[in-house]
Amino acid sequence: MTEIAKKYIISDVGFRKLCIRLNIPIPKSGDWAKVKAGYELRKPKLSTSWKGKAFAELDERPPDQQVKKVSELDRLVKQVTLEKLPFKVPERLTKPDILTIAAKESLSKLTDVNHPGMAVTAKGQLDIRVASSNAGRALRFMDTLIKCIRAKGYLYEVDNDANYVIIRNIKLRVNFREQTNKFRVHNKPYQDFEWRPNGNLSFRLDGRLRAEWKDLKIQLLEDQLPKILAKLELAAKQEEEYLEKARLWQENWERQRRIQAEREIRQRQEQKGFQELMVKAKRWKQAQLLREYLAAIPNPDGEWISWANHIADWLDPITNAYDEWLTEKDQEAI
Repeated sequence: MTEIAKKYIISDVGFRKLCIRLNIPIPKSGDWAKVKAGYELRKPKLSTSWKGKAFAELDERPPDQQVKKVSELDRLVKQVTLEKLPFKVPERLTKPDILTIAAKESLSKLTDVNHPGMAVTAKGQLDIRVASSNAGRALRFMDTLIKCIRAKGYLYEVDNDANYVIIRNIKLRVNFREQTNKFRVHNKPYQDFEWRPNGNLSFRLDGRLRAEWKDLKIQLLEDQLPKILAKLELAAKQEEEYLEKARLWQENWERQRRIQAEREIRQRQEQKGFQELMVKAKRWKQAQLLREYLAAIPNPDGEWISWANHIADWLDPITNAYDEWLTEKDQEAI
């Protein structure tokens, strides 16, 4: 389909949708990987009962017109599909993981009081909430997913609050749910509605990079494992980039705050130094004024004039003479 998109004015996704509308069989996820590996696949036949449009007209793509760039997610999906991972969800549990075994026991015993008809797992186990009739399907899907995650070198972690897929130290919160429909109830006090399972299963990525996968008309949830793994890898990369940006922002904010704090300290020092300078200048001016006054006094008493000149020297910040009775506070008070 990618090659067709290069030749005609249509995207590979658009061509896929066109085939679906015309009831033309399309390759399933992983078919081309099997062909490259040497497997022979049975070619599906065209429907003989199709009564709709039998053809579609496509315009050739001009040589100078580029094909729409493949998204990073689509590129990852193709890359993951080619990896030798256990994508096939079995019809029955085979060598189940220890987490799956524990969840199976809980689902056979525990129910959700807030969602009638729902079985749930206990805390510290796989986060699953489905109708009892879908418990087996949920367990097989989760068991296969966990095996794929571990085959990729990643971790699947459970604690009392949630489940996480851990990729390069990035924790992605996930869960498995059966969707519900809202029903009005009449026989329960203080409750007008309740939520009941509707048979539609979904695997969800919670948090900032929220995503959900569920049964589609053309593809079951079990066939979407490559898409799920690709999205988890992309989410981990996006979270790493987000955290790196946040770290750089935090570093820059702390640097700016430090610069501002240093500036404020320096500003206070400058203000204090200026105030001290003005005080000393006033003292010097007063000392000069005092000396001029003493020089103008005719025939002063010798002892008194000696004391007065000492006071002028004590007041003068340049000479800054010591006085037994007067202190620095006295200088500030003048």
